[in-house]
Amino acid sequence: MRVRTRWTAGLLAVAVTLTLTACGSDSDDGDSSSLDTLPVATAATSPTDTAKPAGTVVAQDAATAIAVAGSTTAVLGADGRTVTLHHGAGQDAPAPNRVALPIDGVVDLIALDDHFLAVGPRGLVRVDGDGRTSVADAPIDSPLSLAVDGDKVLVGTAKGKVLVLSAAGERIDEFGGFARVDDILVAPTSATDVEGQVSVFDRAQSAILPIDVESGDRKASLRAGNGATNAVVDRFGRIMVTGTRDDEFYAFFGDPIVMRLRHPAPASPFALAYDEKHDLLWVSSTAENEAVAYDLSRGDARERGRVPTVGQVTAMAVDPTSGDLLLASGRGDGLQVVAPTVIAS
Repeated sequence: MRVRTRWTAGLLAVAVTLTLTACGSDSDDGDSSSLDTLPVATAATSPTDTAKPAGTVVAQDAATAIAVAGSTTAVLGADGRTVTLHHGAGQDAPAPNRVALPIDGVVDLIALDDHFLAVGPRGLVRVDGDGRTSVADAPIDSPLSLAVDGDKVLVGTAKGKVLVLSAAGERIDEFGGFARVDDILVAPTSATDVEGQVSVFDRAQSAILPIDVESGDRKASLRAGNGATNAVVDRFGRIMVTGTRDDEFYAFFGDPIVMRLRHPAPASPFALAYDEKHDLLWVSSTAENEAVAYDLSRGDARERGRVPTVGQVTAMAVDPTSGDLLLASGRGDGLQVVAPTVIAS
């Protein structure tokens, strides 16, 4: 079933504001026991009888994260022990390089210039495009997410903490008081109005929670529906979130943040990817095995196209050079590559 689009751009009605004003520090972990939480939403199980995926599909084990650095796409295996490096997806592309990681339990992967950075319980792992790896030892209790803010590495945990580390893995600070830190969004330098803004995405609170990583101070925070699962920040500093339980997606922006957009999406929206060249937001639907592109260039959300996908899409990314949409399957259906020409003008 497809959701009929209804434009709700510019929605400024305030969502439920969270009263999170306590500061975190080395000596104050914050008390998360009294937080208003929800059961964490999960994606619907994908059907197996939908349309053939668009574009090209190459072999890839079940995956949890995907990132692009230069001409290389890295896919983190669901086993938490491998990263597969893809150097193209055509018939003439070289065979992928499956890299065994030097630590187990790796949970997140991001791109940094010409290499990748991953995190697990034993620390940070650098993965170069040629498959070489190195480890910065830093024991981390229950890591969930990873981001970089300037020369600082930010790690979110299932215990509701944001850890501030150096590139070498040295602990600089930590801030608690969240239910869990499923993602950390850092507004890029191109986001002139909110450059450097750091926000926590917490699935258990279904919320976006800005934080000052210098002091631990938390600013006014907003609910994101009743079962949000993923978030991404774009070049303007807008934070987009999938409302998986409510079949919606949201956009937040500003300091303090406000909800700028609330829009219906196909059933069980889950993974997100932002195409900065075309100002498109891609939203995957695990219930329908589809990905939908929304044009955000006017501040509203206009549907621009739909493509059939591999099953159980867990992560998406857009190659900033080619504009290709990359989709990773959480059940081992492969890595899907879709050229930008599929989007109608």
